[in-house]
Amino acid sequence: MKMLTIVKIAVIAGLYAALVLLLAPISFLEFQIRAADALLLLPFLDFFGLPSVVGLTLGCAIGNIMSPFGVIDIVFGSLANFLAGLVAWLIGRRSKSIVLLITAAIIETAVVSLIVGYFVLHKVGGLELIIAILGVLVGSVVSICILGVLLVIFLMKGLKIY
Repeated sequence: MKMLTIVKIAVIAGLYAALVLLLAPISFLEFQIRAADALLLLPFLDFFGLPSVVGLTLGCAIGNIMSPFGVIDIVFGSLANFLAGLVAWLIGRRSKSIVLLITAAIIETAVVSLIVGYFVLHKVGGLELIIAILGVLVGSVVSICILGVLLVIFLMKGLKIY
């Protein structure tokens, strides 16, 4: 594995985990806003690509070590991040249009909301299913669809991609 790939994985994993832990009071609630999820759209950009999917998955596992929902959150939160990052990477390979970026954000939001809402908040946390999914959905719209899209647009303009 190339050194740059390892660095990308490590930096993204560390940044994701640090954001989760620094913002723990809002990262693990029933109605959570996980600001670190703004990073889930990074795989959309070629510069970050597939290594960022690995970094986001590892960063989630590390950050979720402090989760009140235990091992289930480590496993299913990381799975949600892996699938969401993979979606962004696959969609970003096609084109760098704003429409595809927003499409990736919407699909990621659905993936995270369904997996975390069902397995973590419903099955382990005991919330009603609809409340659990909506709780994650609201925060994911803020973190992925708003903050994440803005972050990627900013990076696209800075990297002269868009």
